[in-house]
Amino acid sequence: MSRFVLHLVLGLAGLASLAAVGRAEPPRLLVNETSSLPRGIYLRASDPPAPGRIVALPAPAASQAYLARLGATPRARLLKRVAATGGTAVCVSDRRLTWPQGAVRILLRDRQGRPLPRWRGCRRLAPGELLLLGDTPASFDSRYFGPVPDTEIDAVYAEVLTW
Repeated sequence: MSRFVLHLVLGLAGLASLAAVGRAEPPRLLVNETSSLPRGIYLRASDPPAPGRIVALPAPAASQAYLARLGATPRARLLKRVAATGGTAVCVSDRRLTWPQGAVRILLRDRQGRPLPRWRGCRRLAPGELLLLGDTPASFDSRYFGPVPDTEIDAVYAEVLTW
């Protein structure tokens, strides 16, 4: 893709996001520049949150202090993949988060050596709760802030263009 086309797409995505500011409706397009999921443009979908789908949400309360130390604004949105939903057993033990479909390692410190918050527990997700993970081992996700009520989800998104 040429730089011109990339800048054009990014500019249009930015305009679409700005147009949504001030409305209750989530933005139609999101640009992801983090390493949690592929960098790129994501389009709002009408699908409900389900395993494998990507969701956007405001930073959960348990993550806000950590994200503020990184310079994130209170309006920052996280883009994560749904790993499990209500009824699924999840457990943190020995620096691993496990659920029937998988397991991920829990880091004690981020890439800058700062301590990461940690969610602890072993339980079945309540109806309406989601376990959210990024696609990379260093993603800041439910390993650190715990399961999230689906009422906190802004919308489900699908990849449109990644780089």
